[in-house]
Amino acid sequence: MFAPNDIPSRFQLRQASMDDFEFAEALTRNNMGGYYRRHHLIWRGDLFLASYRESENFILELDGQAIGVLRITEEGDSLHIRDVQIAEGYRGHGAGTFLLDMSHRWARERGLRELQLRVFIDNPAARLYQRMGYRVAGPRLARLGSIRHMTRPV
Repeated sequence: MFAPNDIPSRFQLRQASMDDFEFAEALTRNNMGGYYRRHHLIWRGDLFLASYRESENFILELDGQAIGVLRITEEGDSLHIRDVQIAEGYRGHGAGTFLLDMSHRWARERGLRELQLRVFIDNPAARLYQRMGYRVAGPRLARLGSIRHMTRPV
């Protein structure tokens, strides 16, 4: 598989283990908490754990410190980006772009046709996804219209 750390970058990406689960869940729950409240959803740690076990999970580091999480799954001819989570204070400095670029490279290397993700309609990250070529593909798996399904070709 494409090795993300072969690309010159200030970020390092490593495969996560179950030892990283607590960090990944806490970061995701913290980042998504406001959206869950606004859209009347309830965080389910058991569902996150099940998804974590089924996903390929990565930890983004800067200077040896964990600052982000990337979780992906392969579904048919698509790479589904389950989570791009960046810790507060590190957003807006290229970390999300780095993770999306790595996802795109992996999808291309695997011979997949598209990337897909879901995003809350009021999440400012949707602007980043659009800049990186993602387009709204409909309300797939959307709950009450609060989540957009987005795709981009590889």
